[in-house]
Amino acid sequence: MLESLRLRWHKSLAAMNVLATTYSPLILGGLIALTTFQKLTLIFHTDGGGDLLGADIPKSMILMAGQNPYASNPWASPYPPFLLAVVGGIIRLTAGNTVLAPVTIGMISRDVRMTGLVADVLVALVVFVTLRARRLSGLSSLVPSALFLVLPSISLSPYYWFNTDVLGYPVLAVSVLALVLRRYFLGSVLLATAAIFKVHPILAIPLVLVWLIKRRGIAKTLPTIITTVSILSFGLALPAILPGYLESVLGFNLSSGFGGGTSSFTMMNLLYAVFPLVFHISLSTTVENQVWLAATAALFAAAVGIVWSRARELNPVDIVAIGLLVWLIPLRQIYTHYLVWAIVPLLMRGRLRQTLMVGSLLELANTMSSWSWNLPPDPFPILATPYGFFVTSLVYFSVSVTSLVFILRELGARRQVEPKLVDSSVFLERYPIPAVTSA
Repeated sequence: MLESLRLRWHKSLAAMNVLATTYSPLILGGLIALTTFQKLTLIFHTDGGGDLLGADIPKSMILMAGQNPYASNPWASPYPPFLLAVVGGIIRLTAGNTVLAPVTIGMISRDVRMTGLVADVLVALVVFVTLRARRLSGLSSLVPSALFLVLPSISLSPYYWFNTDVLGYPVLAVSVLALVLRRYFLGSVLLATAAIFKVHPILAIPLVLVWLIKRRGIAKTLPTIITTVSILSFGLALPAILPGYLESVLGFNLSSGFGGGTSSFTMMNLLYAVFPLVFHISLSTTVENQVWLAATAALFAAAVGIVWSRARELNPVDIVAIGLLVWLIPLRQIYTHYLVWAIVPLLMRGRLRQTLMVGSLLELANTMSSWSWNLPPDPFPILATPYGFFVTSLVYFSVSVTSLVFILRELGARRQVEPKLVDSSVFLERYPIPAVTSA
């Protein structure tokens, strides 16, 4: 009985795999059309949230007017100037010289979010093209792109409370595609560009450079090193001359979890909330910073060692994912849209069972986060307490750690030479799918 059910299951998977192989562009196009319509409906019935209306749009328009956006309210939009310039450029292209006013801000918000729709479509397409470039087909190439389009935590939440991270995901995705295609200079430059848009890919850059040095030598990698360091210097370090920049970008990210551990879903809530409540001790910001820096440094050092010693086994998709996870795991401020930076390269790995598991954990974390903010209907009000925030933080933590474990677990099984091309008849990385034959 069980053997019969197993055989039917594998035959069904085989049939779906053949269908996906044959019609994947058509299926992906249909999903893009359906999800775009769904997001458009949401955009026309919402305003984008307070972060977009009260911080990102005003700050971006201040920058486009040639003024210092960090001069006042430094923690409003605590982002590098390149992000504000991108949002400001979108506003200029879509709304012209429209003056920011109560009657116009809704239109501006709509235009920015509609640009986000284009960014989402681009990411889904790049994920699909990357997987095909890695010789994956069928469900293995279609499902990851589909998940990016249909998971509510990725496709809907960022439009209800719009996050400008949406506009940075395509830069990261294209950079990984370029690295996969062995356009190492272009891929590294785009990765550095993604880092000056939002800092999260910052640790992936040195890991990629270490990998390139080990594989190609220092001489061939030197132009890439010089260019990426120059981009980071101009995009992240040079703006320090602007009054309020350091207070804005560093101040927010080095904060003690304002709200007594009920502001974001980081494991640092252990120090912000749990220790004070359980042990009645309050740690200084200096101690919290030292813990964060030590954890990040330890993870990064381990990652450098792995990349250097396993350079022949690692591929650029895994390296970028490791760099993002090493940054995000101990980060002091964590939200769903931060984790999506790591989800993008994880989707490009093409490991279906792993992708589905990580996607499920992300969806659970995002759902719990909405309950933690005490948004009605809230079936678990206890999640809005410091203890609840910490429990939700554990789920967010499991997303990153599970992803990292999946990557590292595969390293020991990989050969020192280039892996064999993946046969499209192999599904879910382990079990062969029986061929479907006509009667």
